[in-house]
Amino acid sequence: MSARKSKKKKSLFRRILKWTGITFVLLLIILISIPFLFKDELKEFALQEANKFLKADVALGDFDLTFISTFPDMTIRFDDVKITGRDEFKGVELINVKSLEAELGFWSVVGMENIEVYGVSLVEPRIDVRVLENGVANYDIVKSEEEMAEEEETTEESHFKLSLDHYEIVDGHIRYDDKLGNMYADIVKLNHSGNGDLTADVIDFETKTSMDALTFDMGGISYLSRVKTDLILNLLMEFKEGSDKFTLEENELQLNSLKLSFEGFYEMLEGYENMDIKLKADQTSFKDLLSLIPAFYHTGYESMVAKGNMSLHGFVKGKMDASNLPAWDFGTSIKGASIAYPDMPSTIDNIA
Repeated sequence: MSARKSKKKKSLFRRILKWTGITFVLLLIILISIPFLFKDELKEFALQEANKFLKADVALGDFDLTFISTFPDMTIRFDDVKITGRDEFKGVELINVKSLEAELGFWSVVGMENIEVYGVSLVEPRIDVRVLENGVANYDIVKSEEEMAEEEETTEESHFKLSLDHYEIVDGHIRYDDKLGNMYADIVKLNHSGNGDLTADVIDFETKTSMDALTFDMGGISYLSRVKTDLILNLLMEFKEGSDKFTLEENELQLNSLKLSFEGFYEMLEGYENMDIKLKADQTSFKDLLSLIPAFYHTGYESMVAKGNMSLHGFVKGKMDASNLPAWDFGTSIKGASIAYPDMPSTIDNIA
């Protein structure tokens, strides 16, 4: 009798193992096949959304959708994303991205309505912003309501719903050429990331930014030339009815060897803006300032001996509207500074 019971238990155990194994294999097949079920439909959705709102030519290369490695979210990736201008900017690529990745909510994709986007990653974006002398800009590509009405397009809401809590830019290159404002900027090897629930009313927003080379010219004057830049910027953003407030928390800006930080707030109210922002530069020296001058920084900067202290101050405070500007003041003071190189027979003294 005990032998029969033992056989029955073994048989039952084997059946459980068998059906568990079959169930596991079926679930695995379903998980693997899910991306293929929604792949083409998501790509079509993306193109429809772009064409619905943009007056530019959008092109997408290879497309992939993964699920298992990012469970419970889906990751959608578009390769070779390009947005090319029209009319005055025909043939000019505003954006050329090697790879665009987005994290999507699984169940929102299954329902194919209000697809939630939690994260976005741009890999090697090349952004070319241009403003002509008549003020026409190649980034002005979003259709107005009048233009959409003329094209008899519906104004239905987007199929995609931004629920961002993180994003990043990897190895970007941005060029800004403004003929009207006589400004030019070039950012080489930009890496930037941001974290925070961007859908909340109060957002503790954290960002990190690095640039291998930042160049900025305005009015024919070169203010920054190939400056290595690092920025940690944390903001407390509060959105209330009638006011939006941005408070600077932990932050540090480093331009080559010069380190700066800021404190204060910027507030947008009904009819005007209010601000109180102070520049902090507690750990600065004359040599740090010299790092911003290419002739010093790119040739022999490490071996250069520079003495002297520098004070740096600045603030912007007050109300700004159509008839008022805030008070502001920026300045620096250097006393008793000197420069010496090991292979030079004399020094440059009494710099003020």
